[in-house]
Amino acid sequence: MPNAIPPPDPGRSDGAHRVVRALRRYTTESDLYVATASRESEMHRTDLNGLALIMDWGLQDEPATPGRLSAAMHLSAPATSAMLDRLEKHGHVTRAPHPGDRRSVVVEVTEHAIAVGSRMFGRLGAHLAPVLDRRTDEELALIAAFLEEAGLATIAARREVPPA
Repeated sequence: MPNAIPPPDPGRSDGAHRVVRALRRYTTESDLYVATASRESEMHRTDLNGLALIMDWGLQDEPATPGRLSAAMHLSAPATSAMLDRLEKHGHVTRAPHPGDRRSVVVEVTEHAIAVGSRMFGRLGAHLAPVLDRRTDEELALIAAFLEEAGLATIAARREVPPA
């Protein structure tokens, strides 16, 4: 069986390889944690992703609409509707008429969703807190900037994947 791991790029530093390996491990472990925690809360992974987008957009004062969720998550309108129905049924979101477009609705998270999220990710936060506490404000700013840029790079790579 051929080696499934490509050889290191000779043009990259050992530090860059370490970062890529660490990101790969973190994303894998994060995915596994979310899968485990979502089972505890009886939520689908898609529901959690949708809820995260709705929360993030809300923090940026950007409206979350079903159409925007469909586009962001690459879901059909019926799949997005089913996800929102599940989230609404469990008390995680509410839907209300869009204030600027009568043809659309906005989706907002509820206090219940925030409480469930706090329980779900509180354990992870408790384990991450000492890791963050060992860093200076300058180190945290550098880490945050890197992760923000890595997130944007990941979005750009995802957009290059041909549609199904």
